[in-house]
Amino acid sequence: MKKLLGLALISLFVLGGCSQENEVPELIEVKFKTIPETIKVNEEVEVVATVTQGTERVEDADEVKFEIWKEGQTEEQHKKIEAKHTKNGEYKITYVFKETGKYYVISHTTARGMHNMPKNEVIVK
Repeated sequence: MKKLLGLALISLFVLGGCSQENEVPELIEVKFKTIPETIKVNEEVEVVATVTQGTERVEDADEVKFEIWKEGQTEEQHKKIEAKHTKNGEYKITYVFKETGKYYVISHTTARGMHNMPKNEVIVK
């Protein structure tokens, strides 16, 4: 009985040690913003995705692509634009919204073996 209990405790100890070696990495986070925040029709806007993993800014994303469309448009009308890394985990494009209304922007982000694609809504005045 003592042998069996000792074997069980050793097994738990070994398995407990192994689980720390296989820690799951933190997920990538994508924060969206526009500069300026208030978007006016036919004016240039910076569309920005800031990519982080935990407290670290991700400078090595495999891909950040913005998918932009006006409410009511079909998928064929969506625009997909590759973003460029600038600094501090920020990936940007410059975009001009041609009409007033509600638009959607998905920040398709692939980094460190993960994919995140938050959908945001913007209003163009």
